[in-house]
Amino acid sequence: MDGLRTRVVVLLVVTLLAIALGGQALADSLVPEASAADTNAAVGRATSSYLTGVRSYAAAALWNRLDPLMHGYYGGVSLTDMRYMLSSISLIVALDPQFIHAYPVGSWILVQNGRVDDGLAMARRAVEANPRSGMLLSNRAQLEYLYGDDLSAAVQTAERAIESDVVWTDLREQHTWLPILGDIFRQGDRDDLDAIVQAELVRIDEEAGDSLAPEEHDHDHDGVPDH
Repeated sequence: MDGLRTRVVVLLVVTLLAIALGGQALADSLVPEASAADTNAAVGRATSSYLTGVRSYAAAALWNRLDPLMHGYYGGVSLTDMRYMLSSISLIVALDPQFIHAYPVGSWILVQNGRVDDGLAMARRAVEANPRSGMLLSNRAQLEYLYGDDLSAAVQTAERAIESDVVWTDLREQHTWLPILGDIFRQGDRDDLDAIVQAELVRIDEEAGDSLAPEEHDHDHDGVPDH
């Protein structure tokens, strides 16, 4: 039933895309001053916009099928044994490079299966595509710290993750990753930056209180924060 519903929704999206593009082309054709180049440009803009929406929808639909498996049926399974997810994760981030939640899971599966260079590369591509994501910056810093050969690079990435323009999904996400950043700063002899992290953790605790109680699957995969 879920597969049928998904196919129906995809068909509806494609139909709406065709209607929208046709409507855009018709509207442009009714403007006497519009040149062929103007019409082509308008259709191109509409096509790009709608196809971006379709790709984002497809990426979300794929993830919505994986995430319950990861935290449900395979909830007690190590990320090392979740290689089955890699092909879907690769497709998700190819469809929507801004789908931030897939990158950390994919990068950790890779490094825990001995593909350290590939895992680090995925973490770095994630930040390139989403340079203000606190979670992706933190994930990259942690992987550089644990699996890289340059502690200063991990510290530099971690420092970027605490800058004022960085975006977090919510306080829970920020509260989960900040202790990891603090540990990196302490290992890199940057107690000044660790002090900033600790002060921010106190602020979040005071602001959010009991709402930060860990969810059941926050750390159910070899200590990797839930994504």
